[in-house]
Amino acid sequence: MSDMKTSILRRALAATALSIALALPAGATSTAVPEPFRVAAEKETLDIRYDDWSYILKATVYEAGRSDRKIAPQPEPDFGRRHKRGNKSPYRYEGNRIFFPAFVGENLKMTSRIRRELEAMPGAVPMAEWTRNQQLAYWLNLYNITIIEQLALRYPETSLKKVLYKKGGLLDEKLLTVAGVKLSLNDIHHKILIPNWQDPLVMYGLFHGYIGSANIRKEAYTAQNVYELLKENAEEFVNSNRGAKMDGDKLEVAELYKIDAALFPNFEEDVKAHVARFADQSFAQRVYGAQAVKAETDEYYIADLNQGVINDDNMNIGNPAAFLGSGSSNLEDFLLGRSDSGVSFNMPNVAKEYIRTMARKRAEREGMVSVEEYDDSQKPEEPQKDEPGKEETGNPE
Repeated sequence: MSDMKTSILRRALAATALSIALALPAGATSTAVPEPFRVAAEKETLDIRYDDWSYILKATVYEAGRSDRKIAPQPEPDFGRRHKRGNKSPYRYEGNRIFFPAFVGENLKMTSRIRRELEAMPGAVPMAEWTRNQQLAYWLNLYNITIIEQLALRYPETSLKKVLYKKGGLLDEKLLTVAGVKLSLNDIHHKILIPNWQDPLVMYGLFHGYIGSANIRKEAYTAQNVYELLKENAEEFVNSNRGAKMDGDKLEVAELYKIDAALFPNFEEDVKAHVARFADQSFAQRVYGAQAVKAETDEYYIADLNQGVINDDNMNIGNPAAFLGSGSSNLEDFLLGRSDSGVSFNMPNVAKEYIRTMARKRAEREGMVSVEEYDDSQKPEEPQKDEPGKEETGNPE
């Protein structure tokens, strides 16, 4: 991590910053969004990078890949135990994981330092000089690093619903000060991102720390990649059981859609159209035929690779503080002791079982050969109005 600079801002020479008003929902007033965050530049005059944050994500995030929609069976207890430790959810093999035990000691201090540097950026260069895509990437990165930092402080808390959503909970705490404005994570989510973008894609960039939320990625969002990554997250989430599934003629979606109901004014029809937009062909056909939509699929277990298991008499967790300095680029190889670094962790059985299961599922996906080409003309025609008055995918620059 030596000589790495976080969140570099560089003014481009001979460039003109033309400010434009960010979008606001019909009937809303500009005062709904804090004043420093209401306008954006048309042209990039800044180079904004998140090298340090990307480094940490690359070192600590395990990518699960797309769901195969198979429901996980009830787990068997470990040998010599009466109860199974860790996550027992039928959705426990879906979604990326983050190695929360790494965020201790100096690593946690490093994460907090990077978060503070991100927090200070709009005070150094006003956001009116940033483009829409730069602003969107910034808010997503700031939200995600803050939630990970805060959950690391509470680790090994595994059930996050009350931690996050109870009145006065973590999401309501005024943890940040950006451009002189005190903000909670809910402020970023509901008072900046939703009103300024009015685009359901933004919900897939917010990692809430639990399995039933959108994926945490192995790289930071940037102005260049933000919409590509958001679309990938949307496709992954919609095509997983934790995101959306059919129960007869009822479409069951994650409670996350209820949390983001402001993005779906005509909730059932808008959610159905949105899910169908990102669904695989066969699932989209069933979605269009749904007679009801219910936001009741929940999975609030922490998206931790170790599943919150820190004391296991079958393992010695070793020194997680060494993790970020290992230089390993492959979390799976590192944790299973196959890294060239020569450093490895003895892991709890639940983490080993998860990694081996996901490796098997990945091999099965890669080994499947499809002889049927995708025919876009066979996909059911989408409704004319997906999101009233706008295109759902926003206006990428």
